[in-house]
Amino acid sequence: MKLNLNSDWKMQKSGDRISYLCNVPCSVYKTLVECGVIENPYYRENELWATNISNDDFEFKKTFEISNGLFEKEKITLTFYGIDTLCEIFLNGKSLGTTNNMHRTWVFDIKDTVVLGTNRLRVLTKSPNKFIAQKQAERPLWGVDSTMAGYTHLRKPHYMFGWDWGPKLPDMGIWRDVEVEGYSQGKILDVYYWQEHIDNCVTLNCDVNTDVLIKTGANYIFEIYSPDNTLLKSISSPITENSFTISTNIENPMLWWARGYGDQPLYKCILRLNDNEIVIDTAINKIGLRTLTISQDSDEWGKEFCFKLNGRKIFAMGANYIPEDQIASTFSKERTLKLLDECVKANFNFIRVWGGGCYPDNWFYDYCDEKGLIIWQDFMYACSAYLLTDEFRETIVGETIDNIKRFRNHASLGLWCGNNEIESAWEYWGLPEDPESKADYLEHFEKIIPELLEEYDKHENTFYWPSSPSSGGGFKDSSSNHAGDMLYWDIWHNLKPIEDFRKYYYRFCSEYGFESVPCLKTCKTFADESKGDFNLTSPVMENHQKCVQGNEKIMFYLAQVVRYPYSFEELIYSSQLVQADCIRTSVEHMRRNRGRCMGSAYWQVNDSNPVISWSSIDYYNRWKALHYYAKRFYAPALLSVDDTNILKPVFNISNETLKDANCRVSWTLRTNGNDIITSGSFDVEIFKLSSKNAFTTDLSKYLLSENEKRERYLEYTLEVDNNIVSKATTLFVRPKLFSFLEPNLKYTVEETDNQFIISISAKNYTKSLCLDLTEMDCVFSDNWFDINGGETVNVTVEKSQITKETCSLSTVGISPVPKYISLDTFKEQLTLRAYN
Repeated sequence: MKLNLNSDWKMQKSGDRISYLCNVPCSVYKTLVECGVIENPYYRENELWATNISNDDFEFKKTFEISNGLFEKEKITLTFYGIDTLCEIFLNGKSLGTTNNMHRTWVFDIKDTVVLGTNRLRVLTKSPNKFIAQKQAERPLWGVDSTMAGYTHLRKPHYMFGWDWGPKLPDMGIWRDVEVEGYSQGKILDVYYWQEHIDNCVTLNCDVNTDVLIKTGANYIFEIYSPDNTLLKSISSPITENSFTISTNIENPMLWWARGYGDQPLYKCILRLNDNEIVIDTAINKIGLRTLTISQDSDEWGKEFCFKLNGRKIFAMGANYIPEDQIASTFSKERTLKLLDECVKANFNFIRVWGGGCYPDNWFYDYCDEKGLIIWQDFMYACSAYLLTDEFRETIVGETIDNIKRFRNHASLGLWCGNNEIESAWEYWGLPEDPESKADYLEHFEKIIPELLEEYDKHENTFYWPSSPSSGGGFKDSSSNHAGDMLYWDIWHNLKPIEDFRKYYYRFCSEYGFESVPCLKTCKTFADESKGDFNLTSPVMENHQKCVQGNEKIMFYLAQVVRYPYSFEELIYSSQLVQADCIRTSVEHMRRNRGRCMGSAYWQVNDSNPVISWSSIDYYNRWKALHYYAKRFYAPALLSVDDTNILKPVFNISNETLKDANCRVSWTLRTNGNDIITSGSFDVEIFKLSSKNAFTTDLSKYLLSENEKRERYLEYTLEVDNNIVSKATTLFVRPKLFSFLEPNLKYTVEETDNQFIISISAKNYTKSLCLDLTEMDCVFSDNWFDINGGETVNVTVEKSQITKETCSLSTVGISPVPKYISLDTFKEQLTLRAYN
């Protein structure tokens, strides 16, 4: 029997008489904004004073009623599925205990404390700011400069103390469900599914851990349903021990695949505990049958590092995921699933959960199971030094066990990673000398966590990697180009030219990135044009740029690639164009070298606040140019051109599917108008899961002068089964040097019952055409694309997907516009902008 306690709480600052109503998930910042006490902390420079709100202690209180049926249960517990780090919990005036880790589930036995009828629950949450300042004064520990000093002493998501894309807002509160549960006969504590694959049969094993209080008459029923919901197996047996294993064979199994390689069939497994035929507890899991690990086979370049799924070595295509908000109490299933859906639309097949945030909610993993996104799961440690005190050791062990149990049954879980960038920091970053903390690193990430995985995920044996980047641990060449994964940041942080990507052949690149400014609609939510904020060097824009000298770096790279933008709107457009082209250059290089490089995770897919950052989707779920580019450069079949030798471009085809492909490549050398200089085509077969340099053409005689290079470009398409699946253009000079003509765009908009159809034509070559709506939002079927002179392109918009984003902290998310928006309204909202 369960009682949800999410509603009707009151929050107040300790010592104050004024209280504010709130519902779980609730927190200090969220509640104060909802009640109109403070402005949105994301607006202008509000962060500068909002950080200090967390200097105080706060209390959350509620009363609840316990019925006679619940009160009479033999065991009664109070569970906080997500509560702040420094809390003390009181029930009816008695302390139940304290919490010291925001990444854990906290369960308290309240059988002797709860009363029949009205109960009073109080949560005292103490200032994280004061705690970390005191601890840091007592024992300094290294952490990244963009955060509040001392954060590493506290098992609270690091990013809440600031990061190079996030403000310093160390919120406090209850950020996941709270419930009372009572039971007498028994309870399922946890289940662990593991698989053995032999030929065309899978043995599915289920390790069950229960608390059965009455053994006489206790039994279980275990059922397996096929992906089409047909009952396959039904097993029943008396329960004689609290822990037991159920095993059964599934013949001719339907295997789970990452998206792009096959389907994602999930078998529903239902375990019921019975007491004399009365069901006393049920556990339901959806299981994908597959083998999934990391291959580190030796090869001519060193050791590969790639996901191996059902015996196939696949190229991982995705990005790094960070928490969706600085204010964790605003997380929602709707926001998470919409973001992941945008990843699917951009042809991701995997996603990395970065270690400086928090472990996502269960629905994140359920969705990845259903849609075929492999998860690289960091444990929540990043860019920091830690000290294994007795208390810290105890809580990280509990944290690790909690989250192993929560995620281990998911088909999408592909890799456990100990931390983000800590091994490489110790090896290369010149950290302050701290032998104690450095030794504790090895014990923490190369002993404690792997030993816990061996105990709690032993059979499935999900691959463990000690750090990212790493070559395997032990501070031994952790940023090697020959083994393991690598992060590459010389482009951006060290101002290397964009072409430098081609100098490196990563085995797996798990971080690289480039910043851009979010669209004008997003900037308007945190900046005021009338106060001079719409300038990249204004105080507000500087405050919403958390990377050191980030805005200077944006301008540095713009000067290398494009002509000077004379308006704020042009600056936004240009920054997104350069970002997208930079990342495209890297991804195409990696995919051309498939086999040597086997994974791309650009930094980052999303934002935690409205900010200038590396994201491809901004805080309000608006696609930047990069996300539209990702949809193209992560396409299963990709045609790209290696133009290292600009006069002799090499056409490469990547086939990231399980089918051989008969392809036709067509290419045309065009003028900046609509004239064709020369053209050609060729047919080629590309084997499955491969990349091939298919053809080299010599254009030197057409590009003899600098003017010819500035007035001509290469256009190319890839057809598979008579369908164009990849299309792009390449310039022979940087865009700032190209002689663009006026595009002379013309467009019409028509509608069907469910779509708007935009037909766009250009008289002359048009680069990176951006479509947008002035107030509303949508995802266009294609965007930020090039148009050849004389060409007409059709773009569609689903009417049901047109939305208007809300901008208050308490209601961030999606507000659907009336489904059948008028054609005239859509035309009024539509804008077009091209580079030329």
